[in-house]
Amino acid sequence: MNVDTDNDRPTLARVYRSLRDICPDSWNLPGGRMPTGLGYDFLRPVEDSGINDLKHYYFMADLADGQPLGRANLYSVCFDLATTDRKLTPAWRTTIKRWFPGFMTFRFLECGLLTMVSNPLALRSDTDLERVLPVLAGQMDQLAHDDGSDFLMIRDVDPEHYQRYLDILRPLGFRPALGFSRVDTTISWSSVEEALGCLSHKRRLPLKTSLEFRERFGIEVEELDEYAEHAPVLARLWRNVKTEAKDYQREDLNPEFFAACSRHLHGRSRLWLFRYQGTPIAFFLNVWGADENYILLEWGIDRDFEHYRKANLYRAALMLSLKDAISRDKRRMEMGITNYFTKLRIPGARVIPTIYFLRHSTDPVHTATLARMMMHNIQRPTLPDDMSEEFCRWEERIRLDQDGLPEHDIFRKIDRQHKYTGLKLGGVYGFYPRFTGPQRSTVKAAELGEIVLLGTNSYLGLATHPEVVEASAEATRRYGTGCSGSPLLNGTLDLHVSLEQELACFLGKPAAVLCSTGYQSNLAAISALCESGDMIIQDALNHRSLFDAARLSGADFTLYRHNDMDHLARVLRRTEGRRRIIVVDAVFSMEGTVADLATIAELADRHGCRVYVDESHALGVLGPDGRGASAALGVLARMDVVMGTFSKSFASVGGFIAGDRPVVDYIRHNGSGHVFSASLPPAAAAATHAALRVSRREPDRRARVLAAAEYMATGLARQGYQAEYHGTAIVPVILGNPTVAHAGYLRLMRSGVYVNPVAPPAVPEERSGFRTSYLADHRQSDLDRALHVFAGLAEDLTPQGAAL
Repeated sequence: MNVDTDNDRPTLARVYRSLRDICPDSWNLPGGRMPTGLGYDFLRPVEDSGINDLKHYYFMADLADGQPLGRANLYSVCFDLATTDRKLTPAWRTTIKRWFPGFMTFRFLECGLLTMVSNPLALRSDTDLERVLPVLAGQMDQLAHDDGSDFLMIRDVDPEHYQRYLDILRPLGFRPALGFSRVDTTISWSSVEEALGCLSHKRRLPLKTSLEFRERFGIEVEELDEYAEHAPVLARLWRNVKTEAKDYQREDLNPEFFAACSRHLHGRSRLWLFRYQGTPIAFFLNVWGADENYILLEWGIDRDFEHYRKANLYRAALMLSLKDAISRDKRRMEMGITNYFTKLRIPGARVIPTIYFLRHSTDPVHTATLARMMMHNIQRPTLPDDMSEEFCRWEERIRLDQDGLPEHDIFRKIDRQHKYTGLKLGGVYGFYPRFTGPQRSTVKAAELGEIVLLGTNSYLGLATHPEVVEASAEATRRYGTGCSGSPLLNGTLDLHVSLEQELACFLGKPAAVLCSTGYQSNLAAISALCESGDMIIQDALNHRSLFDAARLSGADFTLYRHNDMDHLARVLRRTEGRRRIIVVDAVFSMEGTVADLATIAELADRHGCRVYVDESHALGVLGPDGRGASAALGVLARMDVVMGTFSKSFASVGGFIAGDRPVVDYIRHNGSGHVFSASLPPAAAAATHAALRVSRREPDRRARVLAAAEYMATGLARQGYQAEYHGTAIVPVILGNPTVAHAGYLRLMRSGVYVNPVAPPAVPEERSGFRTSYLADHRQSDLDRALHVFAGLAEDLTPQGAAL
């Protein structure tokens, strides 16, 4: 028992674990203030039937003199949040649950009604809310701690009371989220015929004909006030609805629930039992109490019934319910959530947003993540324009109220994201794995030991080559660990100059300039070469650095569909007369596809356009001596600017731009990423020198890496995976769902194979999956070991297996 004092009026708060410990008269509020769904007799079937393994709590707030202030129904339940993700199919969900049983499953301590049709807290007077709600939240906090609940949730607050709930609960750490919208209709008619008269003929006709089920299909209906004997049939028909539900994890109603409803709600419930040729095929169960509401509680149907679609018994049952509600002089028919399309055909039907208030028991980040996820995942009904506008206003208002930071705070975007925090919440966050050794055919992973590495950019396997390692060490001994300055000033070593000269000669270009990273190289070059008024034309799947460089430049830019040369030609014709440059990856980092550089060169010549090619994933692997895709296709001389990086085949870090000397000199003096950044460390420059020498001396490395990639792509495809080989070191494995990609990546890693998970924004959602890449030093035994692991997961991850 807790005591709270307000203006010297103590409030006594008690929590009971069973209705049997509470006198019915002391539970119910006087004066018709108790909603039907919170009534003592209505709560009894929920508790007595044991549905969903709920742990029940009943909150009572009274004045010290015994006058009742408020009542609330609480229950602790395990809830699978993955069921609210509309993009995660049941098959995928089952797969992830098999790998990670606790994925997105949490224990919630909820305050609300099974019927979801009323504010969760019943009060003697609305003025008592500010007094009682903080006490309720405090009790929930203690209960959550005692029973190990992960989240607290106060459900189904209606818009009328939202702001007051927000003002009370936000300081207590709760955040709002739009819940499942409910549908009701205000009854102002004396008969169903009068109600139908309010509709147009087009809308009225389907409702009228739905009541002709006896004449058209030979279906009979019974109206029953006692229905305990039918409880097993009702539970079976209801399970059909639950099985087909895609919107949320429904309660698990059993025969005991229906029998208890018949027993405890006699005279306050009615069952419509539909029969075809004597066999029950559908039912509708409604309840009512002393208040003005008539509640559509549950329904079930046999979808194998031959006239299931044509008969539309759900629509018929809605009309029978409306008729019964009118006859009982009820003022409102509450139709609950889901099936919005049919419910909105009922006269006067409207959709009402409901708001949930959520809080993690200990972690505010999890609170914010869950609130954002629920806003994102819960399906919104398709509404008429007038309802849709109001609903959108509510949606935006609640998004603003979810913010933990004010609108003018630049960090508000941090609070609004939930992608990676959602992965952490679900237990499938796997970024930043820790490796404790060099990356060869295998790699040592912290806590996992030696695992096969199928996710490296060290295509030629030179990062551990003795000659490359020794060159790096010797440069550190000679020059120190860094240059401590810009290359424009004190940061240029003879080592840098010789590397620039070697790269220019390697590519047959007059000059080259170094940058500290490949990403910087693209930013430095493109932002220097392009400016406002220029036009940058990019492949839609270019690397992120190329898009960022275009934005930094201030130039206009447009896209052409990936490797679609007809589309590129149309873009060039449309932009005739502009200063233009085509910017393209030679090998696309996520897909492994090769750009059609020969056609691009031809189109550029025809339209007077420059070409900038990023050879990062092609250098060392493709073309004569590993000079890249441009050389392989015979158009290297026609590429105006060639960019490359050292962090792939050349086993180091850094990047470069090569081209005509005036172009390179211009970048040298105007490329901010080059001028205003410290020079490449001596060790990195020396390692690149050595890697270039080894790659030309050992050409078989290029053949070995491509053979490994082709071998794995073929093997994976035979197992049913959508694995694509395009003649490069990169083999994407397409799954089509970001969550599955992240979970599958973790599962593979814990099974002894490392791959790179890819998901938006790196790829479109439908291309989510794994990016596998290979190196020349992959051992055949390790590749076969990886295929064995993939084979063990094929039933879960391939399209054929996922459909089972």
